[in-house]
Amino acid sequence: MNNDLATALLARNAAILAWVAESPATRWATTLSTDLAYWASYGVFTAEQLDHYLLVCDVFEASRAAYGFKPSWAGLMAADNATLRRELEMCQDMLRREREAELAFERAEAAAYQAALRSRSGWSIGEIVGL
Repeated sequence: MNNDLATALLARNAAILAWVAESPATRWATTLSTDLAYWASYGVFTAEQLDHYLLVCDVFEASRAAYGFKPSWAGLMAADNATLRRELEMCQDMLRREREAELAFERAEAAAYQAALRSRSGWSIGEIVGL
């Protein structure tokens, strides 16, 4: 099989393991299969095809997370890497904006809760219970 692909897989796996090793208590990841027959079953025979296939996978999952639908696999496979990278950036921007909106909402809720705790009705607990 292709030594280029085997080398690319080993390099990616080494990078993944190095990333996990930076903070093993908080990071976990799987490595890619190094079985070239496995990759051949997906039509991946070169390092370039591997890059493209993994980029397609990233865009497929990011689109699902950002927009709530899975795009056409065939359409993604037919796209060039530059187009896929742009699409991935758009998905990441969408997800980032959604997360920022969620955090802003959570902060506003927390502030409203704290304000409600600080406000006084003018009634004591004894007066309220005695009603």
